[in-house]
Amino acid sequence: MFELLFGNDFWLSSIPLLLVGLLSAVVVLAWEWRISLPALFVAQLGVGQLAMQRSLMPEAWSSVLAGVLVACLLILVLSLRQSSRSAPVGRLGTFFFRLLLLGLAAFLLRSVDVGDLLPLIDDQMSHLLLWMVFCAIFAMATSEGALESGLALLLWLIGTEAMVIAVVPAALVVVLLGALFLLVTLACAYLLVAENLALAAQSYPVTDISFPVDSFEQRSSRQPVVATPLGQRLATVRQRMARLGILTQRGGQP
Repeated sequence: MFELLFGNDFWLSSIPLLLVGLLSAVVVLAWEWRISLPALFVAQLGVGQLAMQRSLMPEAWSSVLAGVLVACLLILVLSLRQSSRSAPVGRLGTFFFRLLLLGLAAFLLRSVDVGDLLPLIDDQMSHLLLWMVFCAIFAMATSEGALESGLALLLWLIGTEAMVIAVVPAALVVVLLGALFLLVTLACAYLLVAENLALAAQSYPVTDISFPVDSFEQRSSRQPVVATPLGQRLATVRQRMARLGILTQRGGQP
């Protein structure tokens, strides 16, 4: 499909490398999971196609990894839909701080020769894969929620899958990578549901400024106050004192 749309010359140029690198940065910078999930999926398709065109993995292996990622993203979407609360936005730092970190990583990658680190992969592809790994590390460092950490781990797996397959070109490696994708996704889905339940179970104190929706009126209607004998005696004493005060005021009037 990609060959019919773009052709082989397109994937051997630097444009798809820049696009996949931009999508990896979007996963780090985006605050909305509706943007991060499609960006992660397209990044996986781009890495698979680039690895296939550069003879790093067969087409069948790329299709298998893409299908596994689709299953992972569906699991995350179902977990988000089943939760009673919206997905928490747990990101440390500001947008410009994360952008500064990514710019520093891009400058370091451009100024360092990575040919010795990955001798089986060409320089452009090596820079892209290392860039994705750096983006995943920054995403994990600047995230507090389970969803953001899970997406960062998936991005790290996408960046390292082509490296591992290039070093050990075996079908067993693809199976192990797919199992890792699924394990990370299931752990992220479980932690996401547990995180939402923990947030829902928190009790907020009632103040004079703002009251929770399910606080004063519903508690008073659902949980009637049980009067103790001491409380009944105190209430009787207060009523008698109030009546005595009223009689005293009436007797003192001319």
